[in-house]
Amino acid sequence: RAKGGGGTHNDATLRLFGKKESDVRVVLYRDHAAWCPYCQKTWLLMEEKQIPYRIEKINMRSYGDKPDWFLQKVPRGLLPAVEIDGKMMTESLQIMQTLDQMFPTDNMMLPYGDKAKMGLAQDLLGLERELFGAWCSYVFQPGERAKGLFESTMSRVDKALGATPGPWFLGGDYPTLVDMQYVSHIERMLPSCLYWKGMRIRGSGKYPNVDAWFAAFEERPTYVATKGDFYTHVTDIPPQYGPGQPVDAAAPFIPKIDGSAREGWSLPLPPLSGDSLEPVLECWNPGEEGARHEAALKLSEGGEKVSKFACRVYGGEVGKWRIQGGGMRSELADPGAPSDERFLEDVSTALRHVSNALINGHESCAAALKADLADAPKARKEAVLECLDYLRLRVSVPRDMSYPAARQLRAHIQWVMDAVQA
Repeated sequence: RAKGGGGTHNDATLRLFGKKESDVRVVLYRDHAAWCPYCQKTWLLMEEKQIPYRIEKINMRSYGDKPDWFLQKVPRGLLPAVEIDGKMMTESLQIMQTLDQMFPTDNMMLPYGDKAKMGLAQDLLGLERELFGAWCSYVFQPGERAKGLFESTMSRVDKALGATPGPWFLGGDYPTLVDMQYVSHIERMLPSCLYWKGMRIRGSGKYPNVDAWFAAFEERPTYVATKGDFYTHVTDIPPQYGPGQPVDAAAPFIPKIDGSAREGWSLPLPPLSGDSLEPVLECWNPGEEGARHEAALKLSEGGEKVSKFACRVYGGEVGKWRIQGGGMRSELADPGAPSDERFLEDVSTALRHVSNALINGHESCAAALKADLADAPKARKEAVLECLDYLRLRVSVPRDMSYPAARQLRAHIQWVMDAVQA
């Protein structure tokens, strides 16, 4: 990966696709946490077209400050941005169209030579903006006044997908710029409508063509590597768009998505499948053991840094950055917050038990965990609980790991927390 090879991955900083490093003409500036839908679609297009490029990760304003050197290049700080042959460009749709024409490939992203098809593409891009507006009116306003508008617009999208052969908006064998313009926001509509409005879009039977289209995207490694999970999106949406407005129908789904009642984040976890509340296709389902082992690997790679991160709870500045910036900063973000290492050893011990349980299964690890906790004073146990909870709520997809692995890590942290409380 460090040499520009391998598959699509959030950690990559160089992508060559078999070319030489001297062939790189493009730098993509995108956000660290993979929260930004506009960065995602640009990233996805570059991966699909296999354009050699470098990656520089920049904070979104919702979770960090932007470096001065970037603001000198992009005074408004907008993401995504690309630098092509030394020239800067912002606005994702313009970036994607420019890259498509500057780097012609067999999989061109728009039908430039077909006037009728190009007209269809423009109409579909306009419909995407209508869908986005209807979603905003529905999710971010109280009650369900805009429900009918959102559903009717989604039905028009479903009808448009059914008007061409295959799963894609313009037909053909691969997704085009039109598909990419839609997917990053529909990906966020699925969890947000469920979490705040109790509306299940995927698998509801109302939008069969959207279901087939989304499943076709999920068969593509390029897309899956950029995709967030439901929890990540319901926490990253409010600082970008404003708070969602819940209705009573959402109540059964909220704890399953955010772990607030431990309902969705406790062991034993039900198996994942294409029919799960948050579906996982068989081709990307590593099974319980595979997901546990991925989570254990990521946790061990972080080492003491993870423990220190969790110990920010007692550093005195958790929440301070958000308060200073008002409501449009993420409540999960504490950039630069110091750690209080008084409880570092205890937190590290607890996380070793998390790793052990992820590797070997939690049933075989219960006795060792109990023995380590037996003589710990109440104050230390309470500190460990707070630190583990801080960490648990900040496991993000795809930044940290895949959804199946993140699900296991969150639940195994909860298992250790339950043992500490007991």
